[in-house]
Amino acid sequence: MSDKIRIQNIKNDNERTIQGLRTKIKEFKYKQTTGFVKPSKVYSIYYTLDKSKIYITGVISSSNSKIIEKINESDIFVIYTSVKNTKRQLYPETIQSNPSESDYRIGTITRYFTKKTNELSAKVFEITETTFNRKNNLYDYTSFEWRISGKKDEVNRDNSATLRGVQSEYPSITKTVFPLQLWIPPKNSPDDVQNKLNRLKTD
Repeated sequence: MSDKIRIQNIKNDNERTIQGLRTKIKEFKYKQTTGFVKPSKVYSIYYTLDKSKIYITGVISSSNSKIIEKINESDIFVIYTSVKNTKRQLYPETIQSNPSESDYRIGTITRYFTKKTNELSAKVFEITETTFNRKNNLYDYTSFEWRISGKKDEVNRDNSATLRGVQSEYPSITKTVFPLQLWIPPKNSPDDVQNKLNRLKTD
C-alpha cells in the first residue's frame, strides 16, 4: 500500500484526531526520507482504530500530506499501547452455515455460536470459526457438532439432544436453531421424494 493511500485511509477512518498543530525545531523527522521537519510546519495527530498514534503533515483536507515521526516520543498513550499492544476488540457478526457437498457426504459440521455475556436470555447467533477463535470478552461462545444428513428421525433425535445440552447456558438458542436445520434427506429416500413433490406443487 502506498503512503498516499495509507494516509487517506487514516484520515477517513480514525477514532479521533487533533488538527492544526505546529512543529518545533528538530521535533520530527519525515518517515520516508528521515530528514528533519522544519519548525512551525502544520501537522495533525490521528488516533487509529488499532490504537496507534500517527503524525501527518497538514490538516485533514491537505492533499500532499506526509507521515512524520516524533524523535523523542514521551506521550503516555504511545508508551502504553506499545507495551500492552492493545487493539480494538472486534464484535462478532452473524452468519448462516452453508455446508458444502463434501460436508453432506460426511454428514456433520461444527457450528459456532455466541451471545452477549451476563445476559442469559440474550439473542444467540451463529458466527464463523475465525470469529470463534478470536473471542471478544464481552461475549460467551459455544460450539457443537451438528448432523446435516442421514435418516430424518435420527437427525432430529441427535440434534435435539445437542440443543438440550446447550440450552441451560444458551436458553434462547432454540429461537435461532431447530433440529432439522440444514438437514437434507438422502437422495431418492422417501423424504427426498416427498420434498420434490412438495416443490412441484408450489412451482
